Amino acid sequence: MTPRRNTNLSRRLLRGVLLAAGGASLLLGLLFLGLYRQQLERGRAEASLQLNRMLQVTWENAMLKRDVDGLRDIVGKLGELPGIRDVLILAPGGEVRFASDPRKLGQQMAEVAGATTAGSPVSRFQDTGDRGEVLRSINPVPNRPPCLPCHGPVATHPVNGVLVVDYDAAPIRDSAWRSAALLLLAGTAVIGLTLTTLWLLLRRHVITPLARLDAATRALAGGDLTARAPIVAPDEIGRAAASFNSMAEQLARQLALAEAQQRYLQQLLDALADGVRVIRVADKKVVLANRAFAQQVGRTPDEILDRPCHQASHARNEACVATLVVCPLSELQQVGATLKAGHHHQRADGSLFPAEIHAVLVEIDNDGQSERYVVESVRDLGQAARVSHEQRLSELGLLAAGIAHEIHNPLGSVRLGVQGLVRDIRERELAVDQIVDYMGLIDHEIDNCIAVTRRLLLLARPPSNSLQLVVLNEALSDTLRLLEFDAQTHGIEQQLELPQQALRVLADEAEVRMIFLNLIQNAHHAMHHGGRLTARLSTEQGRAVIEIGDTGIGMDAEHVARIFDPFFSRRADGVSGTGLGLTIVKNFVEHMGGDIVVDSAVNQGTRFRIRLALAEMAIEEVA
Repeated sequence: MTPRRNTNLSRRLLRGVLLAAGGASLLLGLLFLGLYRQQLERGRAEASLQLNRMLQVTWENAMLKRDVDGLRDIVGKLGELPGIRDVLILAPGGEVRFASDPRKLGQQMAEVAGATTAGSPVSRFQDTGDRGEVLRSINPVPNRPPCLPCHGPVATHPVNGVLVVDYDAAPIRDSAWRSAALLLLAGTAVIGLTLTTLWLLLRRHVITPLARLDAATRALAGGDLTARAPIVAPDEIGRAAASFNSMAEQLARQLALAEAQQRYLQQLLDALADGVRVIRVADKKVVLANRAFAQQVGRTPDEILDRPCHQASHARNEACVATLVVCPLSELQQVGATLKAGHHHQRADGSLFPAEIHAVLVEIDNDGQSERYVVESVRDLGQAARVSHEQRLSELGLLAAGIAHEIHNPLGSVRLGVQGLVRDIRERELAVDQIVDYMGLIDHEIDNCIAVTRRLLLLARPPSNSLQLVVLNEALSDTLRLLEFDAQTHGIEQQLELPQQALRVLADEAEVRMIFLNLIQNAHHAMHHGGRLTARLSTEQGRAVIEIGDTGIGMDAEHVARIFDPFFSRRADGVSGTGLGLTIVKNFVEHMGGDIVVDSAVNQGTRFRIRLALAEMAIEEVA
């Protein structure tokens, strides 16, 4: 699991060591302070007991000598010594007989007298209230044979009295705290020195080498294949750094080999004429694409790789709907299965082109895990249609040129001969009116033949790179006349509706006539049992509108959506067509900057509507 934020090992170690050492030092200091204080207090108590024994001996001697005044004087002087609060001599019952403070004489202190057990001395700290805390030493004076005459037998009077000395506890405790504080400070200094030494050793031999190893690791992960970790010492960290450097060397060699193989594979794919892309099935992202595919969709490799496949080919932010398009990622389920489908791919500029997709599902082992990929071969059918169209135009041009040359010249000679014959007949005043009329009819038909050859020559003329003023009225009427015989043969009535004003466009005349030829021929094919064809010219917002309609069998919505696809042919007369005619028409119209739409319904006919900019408007836009 990746940490949420970067942490510093040295800070963590220092913080942990300080916390652990500080806690241990505090605990040990408190424990030591308590033990030392207790030991110090015990020592003071022992000292007070020793002093009490000395006082006891003095008291016993004074009692044996019956020197009461001397005993009273000794008690008073002892009470004046520094650190002593009170000196008391109690009777066995607890009455104060002698006291350094005369005010306490005669007071009862039975609890003090009863504090000893079997004549054992006791020393303890006690709170006296207004006078503060004292160290009270209670020392019973046992009954001895010399004392029997005054105190009675030992069995009934085991204690002659009790010696009580109250020492001032404040100096004792202050001394204990000072000594403990000094010891604690000395211990802290020793621990601090130890920790500093430990920290310096850790920093030199552990943290710094690990930091350098971490820096090298980060640099390598960031793409710097030259990053290496320094080897400071032949210890565990040094061996880890050596292993890291060896791993980095192997990784650099493997990456270089992989890049070389990637370049080799890319060069192979770029050499292919058709577009190729490889799609990862798991996330629908393109992992590989060749130059031809990038050119087909008009995008750079950065706009294709590591992006969803539907973005580059269909300009969609969401995946394609599987029920509306044949998607290889949805259709292919078995490894090795292949698929052929037709798509409309969208270029970066928004234009569409028909594409033929050949796809295969493969499975590749990737770091022990198998992943599935779809390899697509994409062929631009629009490009294939343009090649076929150029070939068809070339063949049609050769045919039209051959017919024109084979017919035009003989008909021209016949026309000259007939005209001479008519002239001779008139000059010789031959009254054969029927022959003259017949010769005039022949002359008229020969004019029609020459007009046909002229139209064929215009139709067969190769495309020109320069634009021309094309009169749509003449081009449309000429095309209808060329197909008049075909219309009569199939029982088709051709109706032409032209405006009074000639409509002109800037285009290639051969392309315009080829558009009309294809649309009228398709209309004838849709009415193989007869019908009516309507060809109409009009204007709309500065654009010429060409409408070619028929009363044929029509098409359903599915066929209407595909009629401009290359090689798609559904002729009503049952004849197998090439499926390129309408593709050529659409390419020509878009090349002229126009648009074409179709409206069709089953058994109700079809109407094509083309809009082209009038020459006057085009010239104004250029100006």
